[in-house]
Amino acid sequence: MHGTRRHTWRRPAKTSAAVLAATALGIGLAPALAAPAFAAAPTAVSVPGSFNSEIGCSGDWSTDCGQAQLIARTDGSGAWSKTVTLPAGSYAYKAALNKSWAENYGAKAQSYGADISLQIPAGGRSVTFLYDPVTHWITDDVNSKVVTASGSFQSELGCAADWAPDCLKSWLQDIDGDGTYTWTTQAIPAGTYTVKAAVGQSWDESYGQGGSPAGADISFTVPETGSDVDFRYNSTTHVLSVQTEEPPGPAVEGALGALYTPTQTTFRIWSPDNSQVSVTVGGQTHTMSPADVSGYTDVYQAVVTGNLKNQPYQFRVGNNTVRDPYARMVKPGTTEGIVMDAEAVQPTGGWAPTPPLAKREDAVVYEMSVRDFTIDASSGVDSAKRGKFAGLTQTGTTYNGVKTGIDHLKELGVTDVQLMPSFDFNSTVPNWGYDPLNYNVPEEQFSQFTAPEDRVREFKDMVNAFHKNGIRVIMDVVYNHTAGKEVFENITGKYYHQSQLSGTGNSIDDGNPMVSRMIRDSLEYWVKNYNVDGFRFDLLGVHEYENVDEWAKYLNTTFSDRTLQIHGEPWSGGVDDPQEAQKVRYGTVPALAGGHVGVFNGTYRDAVKGGTRDQNLGYMGGTTSNTSSIALGMRGSPLVTKSTSPLADPWSPAFAFDPEQSINYVSAHDDLNLWDKITYSGVTGGAAGRAGQMDRFATGMILTSQGIPFIHEGDEFLHSKVVNGDYEAAKNSYESGDNVNAIQWSEKAQNAATFRYYKDAIALRKNTPALRLDTWDAIKNQMSTTTDGTVVISSISSSASAPTTPDTLVVYNPTNSTYTVNLPSGTWKKVLDTNGATSATGGTAGALAVTVFKKG
Repeated sequence: MHGTRRHTWRRPAKTSAAVLAATALGIGLAPALAAPAFAAAPTAVSVPGSFNSEIGCSGDWSTDCGQAQLIARTDGSGAWSKTVTLPAGSYAYKAALNKSWAENYGAKAQSYGADISLQIPAGGRSVTFLYDPVTHWITDDVNSKVVTASGSFQSELGCAADWAPDCLKSWLQDIDGDGTYTWTTQAIPAGTYTVKAAVGQSWDESYGQGGSPAGADISFTVPETGSDVDFRYNSTTHVLSVQTEEPPGPAVEGALGALYTPTQTTFRIWSPDNSQVSVTVGGQTHTMSPADVSGYTDVYQAVVTGNLKNQPYQFRVGNNTVRDPYARMVKPGTTEGIVMDAEAVQPTGGWAPTPPLAKREDAVVYEMSVRDFTIDASSGVDSAKRGKFAGLTQTGTTYNGVKTGIDHLKELGVTDVQLMPSFDFNSTVPNWGYDPLNYNVPEEQFSQFTAPEDRVREFKDMVNAFHKNGIRVIMDVVYNHTAGKEVFENITGKYYHQSQLSGTGNSIDDGNPMVSRMIRDSLEYWVKNYNVDGFRFDLLGVHEYENVDEWAKYLNTTFSDRTLQIHGEPWSGGVDDPQEAQKVRYGTVPALAGGHVGVFNGTYRDAVKGGTRDQNLGYMGGTTSNTSSIALGMRGSPLVTKSTSPLADPWSPAFAFDPEQSINYVSAHDDLNLWDKITYSGVTGGAAGRAGQMDRFATGMILTSQGIPFIHEGDEFLHSKVVNGDYEAAKNSYESGDNVNAIQWSEKAQNAATFRYYKDAIALRKNTPALRLDTWDAIKNQMSTTTDGTVVISSISSSASAPTTPDTLVVYNPTNSTYTVNLPSGTWKKVLDTNGATSATGGTAGALAVTVFKKG
């Protein structure tokens, strides 16, 4: 009955009549929706629980009862708290945001986590509840201690005064419940300070040196502004320890570029063909000499003493000035780099936790352009931030009452944004930027700033803000070519292929070990320094699959806690490749399984919608010849035989060793987007007619297929790039103006029903484990796919222990007639139809629609 609930709800020890009534009606205590949207700044926080009636609510487990609402703290911490008096008893509670169950947190700060038990002793007592919107820790002062690091530094954090035990800006937390309370900050300026541990937001209980209530103040020194300061309080011994670390700098050993320390900078560059190498910095030219650097060859080095932070430098090889391929910042419009300690620059307020992702199949990826997403005034973004990194994460924006920007993404429910090129590129916006200059530098045209550290911090702030809002960040990277050969050829021609595989005349040759290492180092730099969550490779098919496998395995080993998302296009630039067997193709994808590398499933895309620029509508238009291709794609395009060996056919449509290797899509930045493809092909009826229904049908297939779904910005409200009937410009709009590519948020207001469908289908996917199987064996054993004419039906079990007992049934019906499904035994409900979420009995699957039935 409650099969759509995201978690198993344990009935509290005490349950009100209202709750019992809701349960009897099949409503449940929590909504049958997707995972929450991770609001960074909630408008309300409540503690619904089995004690709510005791504090004056009309019933228990009430998210909107006034007496259960916490109060936003005024100490600048962002925390929420409230003290109530409870009678003796056994209770349970959770935190709910914005007066609904859509976003809630339970034990150990887990989204939709377990209830938190609360035991009140005989005689009753007051209880203080506290919630942190950054870590999502909801706790109380019965189960936990309220510990603050109170000392002479608190005013530097923004507390009203020093030695303030009630200022939660220095709140230590024990999220995992092991009795050790911790807090790490980079916000304390350089200097020497003293501190004690205060318990209960007052000095009634406090501990100094040695964990003694009478102990002296604990002294510590912050060596440099921006240093990590780690506070740890042991609740058994009462000892508060403080450790400080200088901000991380680049490891001089095993890296190239300009490696900064406050006393000297080491300059390194690869020069395999020329020994006349120098660097000019601070008005002085320094000859560079061969250096033995582990993991690299033909490296030249110069060590220049003094503090060179923010100074420009220029490499020279032979008679040519050349750019630094490893530059962390550059002087725009030149080949000069900027010496800086980019790794030491912290985002404002320090790094927030990265959003968790249990498995890659849980992702819903949303492709977006930094500029196109907010450049139009209808985005509601501040004018100075439109088309900029900062504009992507401005909250509270609307157009005619509908949410825009990041609030729209949270409402839609996507887990990841995929940013189109945001590294330093050559073209002038509004060009999309697939012409790289400097792989490790954020694009200055997307910045509000010119100072190097401000530009670095701005990008980190953007990533951090996405993370605070529960959204991961994937970078679209273009290591297959540069803006021109002049980018690197004056260093050495060995950077480039002899064959022009990218179709641009300047293909990068990762077959050279030093070029491959440069790419791996760049990928590592973005994850380690900017905290990004993965990469989409433009023309991944230009690269050798063994190198791609090595990069991915290295990243996943180095950042083993991150569940990095790595995928790309398994083709080159439309040219013949004499080394095709060594390159990324569908046929070599099985060999990439160990690196968790996926590819865009162009075969499934074309089966669903026909070509990307033609008027063939494929399966969504009723084509009867490709039903088997739809059935295969629906299953995540699994291998016929489970193996990690490359296939004989490089273009085999059955290529996935793991469902995560199939990126399913029907629309991307290239070519016609989905809506324009439909209208270009002559389908009429608008959003409310056949054209809109066809759009929902195609997207519904992507969102209910095994693998990882991918959607392009604006598709969710029928964004069109066609201006004055010009479909030719829309087919190849990489350098078109904002009038073509910019998102017009009026389209969301106009096409609310389409947006609702996308939102509902995403929510259903998140709430249905059967749509997110995560192994080849699960697909084989737990999913049965059949065809009936052109109708494709999949019967799926989410349970490996009951593989032949389905709990989800998905029907793709491209015909113009209703199809009747023979549902398996049991009680089934229709939960998705052509209009979105529904709750209906019966076994009918509507025409030109994806229909999903769930058991329970």
